[in-house]
Amino acid sequence: MRKSAYQIINIIVIAFIISIIDACSPGEGIDPVENTENLDYGRVQLEFPVDDAHVPLRCIKRADLSISYTADSLYRKEYITVVNVSDYKNLYEVVLEPGTYYYQAGKTCICGRDTCLWGGYPGGQNGMKWTMGFFEITSGKIIYDRIKFD
Repeated sequence: MRKSAYQIINIIVIAFIISIIDACSPGEGIDPVENTENLDYGRVQLEFPVDDAHVPLRCIKRADLSISYTADSLYRKEYITVVNVSDYKNLYEVVLEPGTYYYQAGKTCICGRDTCLWGGYPGGQNGMKWTMGFFEITSGKIIYDRIKFD
């Protein structure tokens, strides 16, 4: 009797393991390898430099990079996407459907005294500089644009 109880438990454990393996395997008609290259979309690469003639690089921080369908949507803050900008990354890539898009970019100056004023940041320390531009996305193509602050 004891031997048959162990056999029943072993059969239950084996059946459980087989059901888990079967549940984890892809079903019929499902492609287990996803196609990450969708040719219906295009890409934009935006270079976001933090170079200023009159302000040390350590004082400038990237603050915003937002993309919208229209220029007035930028002002209404109706964005398609907002890129997570960083002080350690200079190039940002976004995948979008074909069409015309507008972007706005902002950077701030954190130095004290008159350094930020001399660099043209309104209000001095923690002042923001803004710029905007547009680009055209084409299916399967990569577009490159360098953000310029005049």
